[in-house]
Amino acid sequence: MRERLTSFVAVGLLLALVAGTWWAADYAQRAIPIDPPRRLTHEMDSYIDRFVMVQVDAQGVANARLEGPRAVHYPDDDSYEVRHPRAISQRPDRSITEATAERGVLDQDGDRVTLTGDVRLERRNADDTPDLVIETPEMVLLPNEDVAYTHAPAVVTREDGSRITGVGMHYDNQTRQLRVDSQTRVTIMPRATSQSEP
Repeated sequence: MRERLTSFVAVGLLLALVAGTWWAADYAQRAIPIDPPRRLTHEMDSYIDRFVMVQVDAQGVANARLEGPRAVHYPDDDSYEVRHPRAISQRPDRSITEATAERGVLDQDGDRVTLTGDVRLERRNADDTPDLVIETPEMVLLPNEDVAYTHAPAVVTREDGSRITGVGMHYDNQTRQLRVDSQTRVTIMPRATSQSEP
């Protein structure tokens, strides 16, 4: 009988301990305020002065660069907004292109740069290809593909003064192909001919 009493006391103490622990955990959970999950809003969390981001190829050679006097980072979409950006593509087997604008947004893990405000893209002379300048209010650059496009009105001017205007444009720097989507107007400047004296 004494052994049963000891067992009952032990079981009772164990149950009291379990109940006390459960009550203490429940009380602590109710008494301590738990922070709600952080809402990700489009508010900057950091900034960089004299911003420079360089993309390198598999051999470690720099092939694209984005720079600006200041960039701010937004955590909700992991994007960078760059003031007065300058984007350069400089692959050894292609023409060098340089794009400038009033504002740029780098997103999609660096795969896309959206330029807005007085966008100017210049393809510098390579081999026998004349310089080319594209001006538009907004443009998207895809650095990995070395492609630039816009759905806005664009003006394309060649070094010789020839000019193409239209709405929507796609330029592939690898193939050097330029496509204008609609409302295309082309002005071709005549080539200068040398006149031989009699």
